[in-house]
Amino acid sequence: MKFRFLGDGDCPDWLLAEINTLSRMTSIKMKMLGQAVAKYLTEGELDQEKIKKITQDAKLDVSDAKAIVAALELIFTSSARYSVSAADLSSELQQLGLPREHSTAVARLHTDYCSQISAVLLLQSLRVSRLSSIEVLPCDSSSPVSAVTLKLKNIDGKEEDSTINISKDDVQVLLKELKRARALMENL
Repeated sequence: MKFRFLGDGDCPDWLLAEINTLSRMTSIKMKMLGQAVAKYLTEGELDQEKIKKITQDAKLDVSDAKAIVAALELIFTSSARYSVSAADLSSELQQLGLPREHSTAVARLHTDYCSQISAVLLLQSLRVSRLSSIEVLPCDSSSPVSAVTLKLKNIDGKEEDSTINISKDDVQVLLKELKRARALMENL
């Protein structure tokens, strides 16, 4: 079965096992644990004492606590990454076996923290540099090969210029590939 909050992929076996563990907790403890994990994802610091207290009250050992945190982290980051609605997330978590009260609590937390988690994920994503402008410089007429000189300005905290000499035939191929890449990115 495919799940939207997992990028239309199958649910990992370990997550299914942890859904069973999450089901043993009360929905209130589940909500408190979810808040701690969501704050960890947005602010970067995990309140281990709070998690330890919640999981000890639910009579879970340390390894179960770590696995539950990992499961909630996956649920929150994946649902934010794939822009899943709270209703879809709740429904899919119920399909995986999480009780309705628990999945509703996770969906509410998703609604509250989704934009912040998405912003953090965007900051953490791999990005080389941003292109500020492209300038085509006149060709050297004495050159036997017909070539184009491109001057690229990158923004990496400071502006940096790069010059590329490329044949006129390769410019057309480059342009075609860049247009195709842009179309693919816009469709995402």
